[in-house]
Amino acid sequence: MRIQVFRIFSSLVLFHVAACSSVVAQTDTLKELEASSTEHMREELGVNPITSPSIASLLKDLEAFRPVPLKTIDSANRQASFGNRLQTALHFGSLVADGFMLTIAERPQDVQDIGRELIRQSRALGVGERLAKRSKSLLELSDKGDWVGMRGELVKTQEEVEDSMMELHDEEMAHMVSLGGWLRGFQLGAVSTDDRYSPAKAEILGRVDVMEYFLDRLDTLNPRLKATEMVTEFIDCIKKIRLVAIETQGAPPTPEQVAKMRKLADEAEQIATAKVDGDGKLLR
Repeated sequence: MRIQVFRIFSSLVLFHVAACSSVVAQTDTLKELEASSTEHMREELGVNPITSPSIASLLKDLEAFRPVPLKTIDSANRQASFGNRLQTALHFGSLVADGFMLTIAERPQDVQDIGRELIRQSRALGVGERLAKRSKSLLELSDKGDWVGMRGELVKTQEEVEDSMMELHDEEMAHMVSLGGWLRGFQLGAVSTDDRYSPAKAEILGRVDVMEYFLDRLDTLNPRLKATEMVTEFIDCIKKIRLVAIETQGAPPTPEQVAKMRKLADEAEQIATAKVDGDGKLLR
């Protein structure tokens, strides 16, 4: 209700601005009000810098995981399609994380492939119209070899999809896009750290607050969806990862703990991309 009232108020303000201001002032005010409305809506839905991890900061953490586990990235089915929005949203976030890591590995053709697939997946989520410019920009930056620019564009792509879904009152799936990006990044980070351990890399994996945030988001899913076999097992994997992180007692996870995290992250990603029937039952 508060979001609806805010939108009505915003519309009235915009009408007044159109009657009293110049074209430039109208444009500037419009942008400010749109940004304010989006920010207000995200806060109403529990999405703000205090309660939620920034996707930009989560993706930036991936820069620490070198060498990039390209074998894991290349083994994934980028063009996978799913018959439900939950897995599609998780897959979209996963593609963004893969794209980010591929910019670190400086693989331009793969980044372009990811960009095209992000457009297709965003259409499956019903928010593809706004991503045409992002895709074009990603291709142009790839041609220039602007790796930093490409990373920034991938962050903006994910944020734009999330904002579009918020506007459609599909906040559950917007959170799942973020979760998909975090999980894939975590999995790739765990592989990198397990293969070549360092306390600095391991420390990034041990962020219990991020795990608890996403578990809280999973807890808000529609009860029917939450009760399906796919979601139940998926949540169980994330909870087990959190338990390993808690065992570290604030210290960087040990090599043994990182190996456990890697195994659990692999399991979670397999569930996220598994074939399921119409009732959410895993087709093993």
